[in-house]
Amino acid sequence: MKFTQFVSPAALAPFVTHVFFFRSEELRLTDQMPATLGQLLFLLKGSANLQIQGEPTVPVHQAAIIGPGLGAAEFTFNGPFYNLGFALSPLGFVALTGQPANQYADRAVPASELFGPEIETLAQAITAGYADGTMRLSQIVDEVTCFLLARLRPIPNSHVQMIKTVNRWVSSDFYPDIDQLYSKIDMSRSTAARLIKRYFGCAPKPLMRKYRALRAATVMVDPTATAEMRSQFESAFYDQPHMIREIRQFAGRTPGMLDSNNAKVMRLWLSKESCRDIESFLG
Repeated sequence: MKFTQFVSPAALAPFVTHVFFFRSEELRLTDQMPATLGQLLFLLKGSANLQIQGEPTVPVHQAAIIGPGLGAAEFTFNGPFYNLGFALSPLGFVALTGQPANQYADRAVPASELFGPEIETLAQAITAGYADGTMRLSQIVDEVTCFLLARLRPIPNSHVQMIKTVNRWVSSDFYPDIDQLYSKIDMSRSTAARLIKRYFGCAPKPLMRKYRALRAATVMVDPTATAEMRSQFESAFYDQPHMIREIRQFAGRTPGMLDSNNAKVMRLWLSKESCRDIESFLG
């Protein structure tokens, strides 16, 4: 099993936080995927099914969009399984798809639903090229980048500034004050609330809960984390049962199960090298 990351092409950097390639030679693999940003996925080999927050299991298409998560999802890979993913920033999801993120939160749909049939043609071409060795991963990333850049929608600068403010806010503290957030956004509270849902997929409170839990889980799976760091994150929750519930909700495992043998893929998602959702994961 191998997980490789690529720096987003410069032109895509505001819209795609990172590009990743996951490769597993196992014939069948089941694990949890933490609540994440939206993703554009290309299945280059194998197949997958996804169950999000107890909803019916759905197949992951050759080219698929997974909306921003408000809870962990269980996946099953039928391998060998090769998957190329583009993690969409809050700005990127809307600018690239033209659709509000909250309408796709906790959903997995064919990418053609948002990008049209052209993306199916692209997926077939890059899958065939990768299979016969005529296309390297770097070439595939370039092809997808060109496809996405041609579909960018303009976003008002006031919205861009609002996104940056929310990113700074949710990164500022384990339990940031919601009233302080709205006081820093130069628009009415009702307008700001609507736009935060549009770009981030949910209101500020569940967004804060999500990243508090994921940051805590990231520390818990980090072998270099000190006891002081772990204690600091644990103190951000009301009590231990509350921490367990929150981490299970957003990371998919209780703290005691983060190191289990059947959580190896989930630990890859939660590693410091992988978690680049927003500024809260940059340090």
